[in-house]
Amino acid sequence: MVHGAGSGRWGLDLVRPHLEDRFAVWAVDRRGRGDSGDDDHSYSIEAEFDDVAAVVREAGPGALLFGHSYGGLVAAGAAAGLDGLPRLAVYEGPMGGVLADEAWTARFEQRIQSGDRDSAMREFMSDVGGYTDAEIESMQGTPAWEARLAASPTVPRELRAERAFGIDALRLGDLAAPTLVLVGSESPDWARRSTRAFAAAIPRAELHTLEGHGHGAAVSAPELLADELAAFFA
Repeated sequence: MVHGAGSGRWGLDLVRPHLEDRFAVWAVDRRGRGDSGDDDHSYSIEAEFDDVAAVVREAGPGALLFGHSYGGLVAAGAAAGLDGLPRLAVYEGPMGGVLADEAWTARFEQRIQSGDRDSAMREFMSDVGGYTDAEIESMQGTPAWEARLAASPTVPRELRAERAFGIDALRLGDLAAPTLVLVGSESPDWARRSTRAFAAAIPRAELHTLEGHGHGAAVSAPELLADELAAFFA
């Protein structure tokens, strides 16, 4: 399981219990947060592809791969370098150039540098993630929110990497693995457009909609998301 921007492996903690009776679940901390090291000066999205591909190989034959949001883009990139991947699931992976422009990213970065991580992360969750004010309010003050604030300095480089990366570079047409492509009915426009692009480019794609939910179904509907993954992976 590969988490999105401004998050960590804990971002999928509510989903895990609904899968662990049927699967051995590995959730990674992508570079720059949690238990994973970092080298900000040499960051590239391709390095993230390699990281995830290495974890899948370590998991062994039959390992399955799921990614959410930026983690979905990373999972798809990793899948291109894995021979014999049985199945892949991508939940609203961005197709490149859709998350935030440079002006927005620079404003976010300035707030982080000035120490105002809280308002920066609120704006990120609202503008990019499409979360409602009520959903954001419910997160504040929780350990997960504090972890989001700690991970916030990694957000600008990921937004810039996504903006510079085009979906064509993923070579999705060469992807042999059956792939579940998930989208929320209430998700932001970029997520719905990107999901359609992924589904159109992957030869063996199944497009499923999480009715009544948006980009954050891992929190708002973890059992529903887990059921979709379990049914497809099984």
